[in-house]
Amino acid sequence: MSSTACVEIRDQTGAMAQVLPELGGWLVRYQRPLPGHGLVEALHHDDAVIARYPREMWAGSPLLFPIVSYNHVPGADHHYPWAGQNHPMPAHGFARKTPWKVTAQETDQVQLELTDSDATQAVFPFAFRYRLTYRLQEGRLHWQQVIENLSPEPMPFGVGFHPYLPMPLSAGSKRSDCVIRIPRATRFNPIGRGDAYFSEPFPEQELPATVDTGSTLLLGNLRSQELALVDRAARLEVVVNWEGAPAYRFCALWSRTPSENFYCLEPWTCLPNAFSRPDDRELQILAPGQSFQASMWMEVRPC
Repeated sequence: MSSTACVEIRDQTGAMAQVLPELGGWLVRYQRPLPGHGLVEALHHDDAVIARYPREMWAGSPLLFPIVSYNHVPGADHHYPWAGQNHPMPAHGFARKTPWKVTAQETDQVQLELTDSDATQAVFPFAFRYRLTYRLQEGRLHWQQVIENLSPEPMPFGVGFHPYLPMPLSAGSKRSDCVIRIPRATRFNPIGRGDAYFSEPFPEQELPATVDTGSTLLLGNLRSQELALVDRAARLEVVVNWEGAPAYRFCALWSRTPSENFYCLEPWTCLPNAFSRPDDRELQILAPGQSFQASMWMEVRPC
């Protein structure tokens, strides 16, 4: 692990999570003991990836803000339009590559905070406060999110989480033993580079993890706000649930190749290129003084 300060939280069940506040508030580990399985990792953990931060973040659960994925304008990649001007913005925003501060900590929980700075104002001209609390309870990892607009004008944004789950969940399993449990939903297929989308029904299913999702499977209108990676051979599953986050209308399923040792189940508030598609009304727009709140949880458990 990097020499950067690591915050560790634990609960009475022996579940443990680790966060690196200075490295983008990066949640890098969540594990819990399960009878017959020992300590089970619910997030893909890779010290080599952490050592290469910020060039790589293919582990843990990076934080996406104030955009998810990418945005482009005519003639300029990685830019977004707002109030008659085009602003630069890196893929997935700046939150994951900006130091966060620890504002409160107990044995089983930690609160992180990100506020605007000269560096963020250069690409996102708004004053804001983003607070995120990670809490362990009975083996389950909860997170509570509050984003406040401290500017005198409306603040637009997209926000998301990018958890990398281990693939498979046990050393004795193979990727072909794993499926993604998905409720009935709508699939959104990009036209061009997200200049528009066409939709089609997506039936409830258990999607084999061997299916190539390198181009990203984008879903919305889920019957229930929950996805799960199921390792049938190990009889284990990792569940990501965002029923407490109704603004998260979409999710992305992604694995760089069908042979990776991770698989991403990502709740998002919008689809890629949302700033350039204002008529689709996917952006969160906070009035001055208004706040955005959401809560989610994840856990690894027997199935």
